[in-house]
Amino acid sequence: MPDLQTQFRDLATWAEDSSPLYAHLCREAADDPAVLDLAATVPEGRQAPHLLLAAVHYLLDRNPDHRLAEYYPSITRAARAPDDECFPAFREFCLDRADDIRPLLRNRRTQTNAVRRSAVLYPAIARVARAADGPLALVELGPSAGLNLLFDHYRYDYDGRVVGNGDSPVTIESSVRRGDPPLPETPPAIRSRVGLDRNPLDVTDEADRDWLRALVWPEHEERRAVLDGSLSVARDDPPELIPGDMLDDLPAVLDGIPEDVPVCVVNTLVLYQVPAELSEALTASLEDLMADRPLHWLTGRRDLSGGESVGLDWKRQIGDGIETTHLADYEPHGAWLSWRG
Repeated sequence: MPDLQTQFRDLATWAEDSSPLYAHLCREAADDPAVLDLAATVPEGRQAPHLLLAAVHYLLDRNPDHRLAEYYPSITRAARAPDDECFPAFREFCLDRADDIRPLLRNRRTQTNAVRRSAVLYPAIARVARAADGPLALVELGPSAGLNLLFDHYRYDYDGRVVGNGDSPVTIESSVRRGDPPLPETPPAIRSRVGLDRNPLDVTDEADRDWLRALVWPEHEERRAVLDGSLSVARDDPPELIPGDMLDDLPAVLDGIPEDVPVCVVNTLVLYQVPAELSEALTASLEDLMADRPLHWLTGRRDLSGGESVGLDWKRQIGDGIETTHLADYEPHGAWLSWRG
């Protein structure tokens, strides 16, 4: 299974500095035929290592008495560092609960809601709102549970500069490494918001909420705390999410918005998970629509230079052409941003 082995080894390298537990498990899993055979349950085109790790995390949280839980900081307060007994415990859990894991691998997806990316969306949407000169209709592609659609419901702390919703139970911290992002004290006005996703997650459903938590890596306590806070906000004001295809069904979503209302279409890292042909077709479709109505597109791009950052571009029509402005580079989970716009 060379492809699966490569996937696990790649994730081990990626996780090395961020999750010693997952780096260790992926290195060992890459050479274990039984675990690889279980991971092969994942449908083609999805991220098998991520899904296996999330499925185990999801079930382990419901079976915290298993010895594997001793290695998970999300479950055990004083968790053990990965050692020679760690992977055998993981392997045992996987094989003993294979019948519970396989349905999760077949039916679930890697639908993280990285709420801290809202720290990048806050200045970006503020910049678009200033150019649009009016409240925006927000449309997110691949929103998962739609938590970033509620970006204006959160408080933000940028190196001690606090902006956003002062009454929010959620504070998102991010550092500005470079530049001067627009950070209005109050959030930009949003006229409407809707998300379009093939498999949207329901914040009012316990299983969906627990799956979102399981997707957060065990050592990432701050991300988990922000996620829990944003879930509490979303349960009180659930975002509108429409099941559908981002290419085929987007025109109908846009048709439901008055033509004179400026629209801001947003996606962060969803396009790296789809085939290049789909991404190219979506780009052509949105650029055509820009000629017919006030439409702005904030679109993410991954791995700008082989480094640790991803990026956010702003596309809009100026005159007869499409202008692309590179607004920001940022750490994939929003821990820091560099403003370029």
